[in-house]
Amino acid sequence: MQNQEDKRREKAFKSMLMFGIFSIVMLFAGLTSAYIVSKGALSSEQKWDFISLPNVFTYSTLAILLSSIFAIFSLRNLKKGKLKSTKHYLILALLLGIVFSFLQLQGWSELVSEGHFFAGKDSNVAASFIYVLTGVHLVHLFAGLIVFAILLYKLRINKYSSTNHLGFKLGTWFWHFLGILWIYLYGFLLYSTNSSDPKNDSNSITNYSIESQYSNSSLKYLNY
Repeated sequence: MQNQEDKRREKAFKSMLMFGIFSIVMLFAGLTSAYIVSKGALSSEQKWDFISLPNVFTYSTLAILLSSIFAIFSLRNLKKGKLKSTKHYLILALLLGIVFSFLQLQGWSELVSEGHFFAGKDSNVAASFIYVLTGVHLVHLFAGLIVFAILLYKLRINKYSSTNHLGFKLGTWFWHFLGILWIYLYGFLLYSTNSSDPKNDSNSITNYSIESQYSNSSLKYLNY
């Protein structure tokens, strides 16, 4: 009877987590879709600013990947009943999450220093989207850091064990989701910001035409 109750409880909590994750996925699907539509419309009018992502976002990506790895080690040790190692790995995951947050803020600082603002008369749509996408993700990541802090507290009061760790497992799942979400956003922004500027494309086409005409003239001269 108790096992059936535990299974129903686990299923209910997993469903809640999946619903939350689905809601976040839909939110970012809408934001990235808006980015694509805006870029397409403004690029055709040559009003889209092509911005290079700060290199610090690469370091933040590495930080959140390492954080997820330590979270995996933490859960594995908890399942083995090694509470001390569980705490150590979870603390490392939490610290790397904090490092990720500071690196994101540093990325924003670099964007501002390059003249790319979120709002105001000197702002542009491309930069605003970068701030929104990274900022909304950072808000959710703060929630993940709070979850980690709660997990550490519950470990301290011996709330979890090798046989009772559902809340801990779901907390790490949420963190892994945030890591995967950031990798998607980073890849999306990296690809979008590295896309060629239509102005450069038109210049390249013009230069190619001039070179072709010059080559044809040279061939005619040689034949003559």
